[in-house]
Amino acid sequence: MELLCEKSIGTANRPMGAGEALRRVLECLASGIVMPDGSGIYDPCEKEATDAIGHLDTQQWGDITQSVQHALWLAAFGQLHKVLGMDPLPSKMPKKPKNKNLVDYTVDGSTFEASGPSKKTAKLHVAVKVVTGHGLANRR
Repeated sequence: MELLCEKSIGTANRPMGAGEALRRVLECLASGIVMPDGSGIYDPCEKEATDAIGHLDTQQWGDITQSVQHALWLAAFGQLHKVLGMDPLPSKMPKKPKNKNLVDYTVDGSTFEASGPSKKTAKLHVAVKVVTGHGLANRR
């Protein structure tokens, strides 16, 4: 793992935050570095060129690469907490009310409610419901 991180992060030639460093390691793995035809991870401490992941079989190579590609997909869609096995962080942005443009009118004890893309449209929709609800729509 240390060799993988060194190869992934050390080649960036610039300082990185923890999140960016993690993404870079995942991208390195997802690119197929551990696959049989990948560049491998060589141990600089060995006299002979030794691939530190050379002992993995084809199934293990494929499983690692596929898992990491899925982890990157989750991260791209704001689901990194699932990759890390933790609860999602609370949102810093206040949530908007679901029906911001919701209008309700009470006429003769009946409540009519409607929504729309704008307050003006919502009022129009509720007006139609009031007129229809009182049987005034088809009178001539």
